[in-house]
Parts: sequence; structure tokens; C-alpha cells
Amino acid sequence: MIKLFDEFKDHLHDRYATAIAIFFLHSVYESRATDNAEKSAKLLREFASETTFDAENYVANLIIESSKNCTETHLTEGELGTGDVHYLIDFDMAFLGAEPSVYKMHARNIRKEYLHLNDKEYNAQRLKDFYTAHFVPYISLKAIHSLFIVTLIQLLESFQILKLFLQIPNIFATKELRDRYEEQAKQNIANEIKFLST
Repeated sequence: MIKLFDEFKDHLHDRYATAIAIFFLHSVYESRATDNAEKSAKLLREFASETTFDAENYVANLIIESSKNCTETHLTEGELGTGDVHYLIDFDMAFLGAEPSVYKMHARNIRKEYLHLNDKEYNAQRLKDFYTAHFVPYISLKAIHSLFIVTLIQLLESFQILKLFLQIPNIFATKELRDRYEEQAKQNIANEIKFLST
């Protein structure tokens, strides 16, 4: 994430706040927990209370919003994002578009986070198909119903998202990272789905 931040820092509205968000983004992580982002934001606030840092609300919001792994821009075909949250999410998701060997290593590391599940349970959860075909036509509409977006974002927050990533219009919101990683990310995800399905 830091390498991408350094490469794209001139595209950010508040590069310093985004850098701090990167540092605190996964500072609290428990694979079974659903409130990691809130706890990470709380840790940021504790840190900020002991400094002169004055953008803690903005950074806390970046942390919480990026934990959803997507925004409306990710869910709207042809739309591009330019906000700090778009870059932050794209930096965090860049591993999806890594070289296949790097992606496989990351997939093995994700599996280690869920050792409390046996292989059958893990594969079933990773491959769970939340996103049924009758929703597909709505994705391409400019004005997507807010409840539908909230539901998709909640699904993207979980680790049960492989098939969903292939069904939303954009894995990456920013033009630069979409151009660089989107195609390879979709291929990597398709390969993991195939592997987990066997």
C-alpha cells in the first residue's frame, strides 16, 4: 500500500490524512470480528488525542468507509472515483491484481486467517453466491437503489466475496488502478474460484 501511496500521492486530496489512514487501516484485525474498522478508528482517535493531529474525523471516516471494500463508484458501470477513499480502497485491494504467484500466496495467507473453519466450510464460505442474476440489470443503472447498494457493500465487507467481485462492474474505482489491475484481478479471482470448486 505504501508503494502505491507514494506513486499516487499527488492524486490525493489529503495525502497526510490518507497516509495515516493506511497506517491505522488494519491496526486491529480479528478474522471472526465484524468491528475491526471501528476498533482501528478508535485506536487512531486515541493516538490523535496525544498529538496535534487535527484530521482525526476525516481519517476515522476513511478507515470505516474503506472497510466496506467498495463505494457506489465501484458498483456503477463506467464511473471513476477520484476521492481519497477510492484510492485507499484501491491501494488495499491491489493484491487482487498481483502476479498469479503473489495472488496465490495471499490466498494461502487468507486461508490461515480462517483456520477455525475446515476446508469444506472455508471453501463454501469463500464461494457463497449471494449475488443472484436478477440483480444484474440494476447494476448498470446510474441511480441504484440505496438499499441494494447497502446490501452489496455489506457483502463486500465479508470474506465471502469472490463471486461478487466478478459480478460488480468495477473492482477498482480509480482509473489508474483499474487500468493496471482490473483484468488480472478478475483472472486471479476466477482461478481461485476454480481451485476452491474442485
